[in-house]
Amino acid sequence: MKSLIPSRQGQKHAALTRRNNWFDRWWNDPFDSFLPAFTQPFGARMPSVDVSEDKKEVRVRAEIPGMTDKDIQLTWHDGVLRIRGEKKDEKEERNKDRYYKECSYGSFSRDIPLGAGVDWKNAEAKYRNGVLTVTLPKTGEAAKAIEVKIF
Repeated sequence: MKSLIPSRQGQKHAALTRRNNWFDRWWNDPFDSFLPAFTQPFGARMPSVDVSEDKKEVRVRAEIPGMTDKDIQLTWHDGVLRIRGEKKDEKEERNKDRYYKECSYGSFSRDIPLGAGVDWKNAEAKYRNGVLTVTLPKTGEAAKAIEVKIF
């Protein structure tokens, strides 16, 4: 027969599960789980970036939702593509009985080393539905494949 008083076994199990989840998160990314206030300023996260290439071009795809193209800055220096974004949001509400204002700021900067084998002067960037796609054509020298023999 079950007791009307709940057992403490469920509480112990929940505490053990929370502790195990914390250790799992810490093992996967120790700084993210241990120091979230320092590693994620203003609740911002680094955008996910995919880099792909074929014989003609290098394509960089970054997921940056909630921004506009005016919030994003692309720069190229010494073979490194830098994607930088900054978002400022202020909400203000005034009534005769109260005043409410909420401000949030966040920024990120992500460096993607691509080397000198791309023609950055002819790069094209498109931002649609929260996804930034940068296409960089390869130079003639970079398009040639070099075979490396394994011994």
